[in-house]
Amino acid sequence: MAKGIRQHLQRHKSVIESFLSLSVLNVLNMLLPLITIPYLYRVVGVDRYGAYSFVYAIIMYLILFSSYGFNFSATRQIARHRDDPEAVNRIYNSVLQCRLTLALFASFLVWLALTVFAERETSLMLFYGLGIVFGDVFIPVWLFQGMEKMRYITLVNVVSKLLFTGLTFLLVKTPSDYVYVILFNSLGYMAAGIVSTYIAYRMFGISIRRISKSDWIYQMRDGLHVFLSTLFMNLYRNSNILLLGACGLSDASLGYYSGAEKIVKAVEGMVQPLSQALFPHLGYRFKNHSNSENIRSLFRLSLYLLGLLALLTVVFYVSVPWITWVVMHVHSAEAENLMRIMSAVIMFGGINYVLGIVGLINLGEQKRFLYNVCSSGLLSILFLLATVHSLGSMAAGFSMLLSELLLFVLCVYSLWRIYQNARNL
Repeated sequence: MAKGIRQHLQRHKSVIESFLSLSVLNVLNMLLPLITIPYLYRVVGVDRYGAYSFVYAIIMYLILFSSYGFNFSATRQIARHRDDPEAVNRIYNSVLQCRLTLALFASFLVWLALTVFAERETSLMLFYGLGIVFGDVFIPVWLFQGMEKMRYITLVNVVSKLLFTGLTFLLVKTPSDYVYVILFNSLGYMAAGIVSTYIAYRMFGISIRRISKSDWIYQMRDGLHVFLSTLFMNLYRNSNILLLGACGLSDASLGYYSGAEKIVKAVEGMVQPLSQALFPHLGYRFKNHSNSENIRSLFRLSLYLLGLLALLTVVFYVSVPWITWVVMHVHSAEAENLMRIMSAVIMFGGINYVLGIVGLINLGEQKRFLYNVCSSGLLSILFLLATVHSLGSMAAGFSMLLSELLLFVLCVYSLWRIYQNARNL
């Protein structure tokens, strides 16, 4: 029996290593903000921290644009060709050069717009923050994921985040220093980009070369539907607060919803390392099996994960009053009801990542996934607008739950259709 367990662990060594590496990164992502945010609030003040957060949000959208859909499309390509160094080299160069072109284009337009219309400090911070965008371009998360070497992702993120945190505590001493906070972010990202490039050259034999026009076009086409899916998902998942505010809800209700949403998403993110580790692993395995075999394996895996997520959801639901007090420091029926409504998002959101991204995208069904995401997001927004005046902030909670539930149904239906078609061939 012990021998069988060792063999099983050996077969899944890469997944276990990836899961542990990403778990360490998740813990780091949770702990460091708990250290830096209170410090920045105290030193630069809430208003200046808000100005920094506004510019940082713009930077994150620039990264979303420059990432296109490569974090998934390129990961799938690398996973399928990891045994072919020439193909890996070609994919690396074509994706890197596509990302660099997109980053240059988007950054120039946004910086030009803010230089004309925004205050001097805002445009200066955006200029400082462009290092984040270009540093991220040279951090090939998709290469490390596709090769199932997640420890490198953890390494470069540790470099980036510790450098930012150290510089912040050492050099941010007065309120006027707030404009440099995003510069320290940039230095962290650029250092991580240098380390990533060194790893790519040293560990994977990557060398810079020019790409053909056909390579460029292929990468842009292959990532398009994934990009649109992630863009639309970001828009409808992060637009509830804006819609509630536009509909005239009080600041208190917005605060309760914002807090409840962040807590639910944080708990949902606890299982993300496992899902991210599975994406390249299954992408590599899928290329050697038929679609019917792949979908059977995916459904078996999903049942195990669904049980884990259901347990996590029940524990969260029961613990809502305690979580509300510990995290938000309030006893609020509104906040507790919101978290109870959205608790099932933990289960459906987690399984949707596996069925949609790990499943449909690895099967080359990006268009189906885009359709599913757009349908779910549109229904979510329409439901919120139709019910917000009668349900208040609860409308946003129900709309988020409804979108994840519909996405789950559509992804299961899509996979079932693919499975039936594969069996009939």
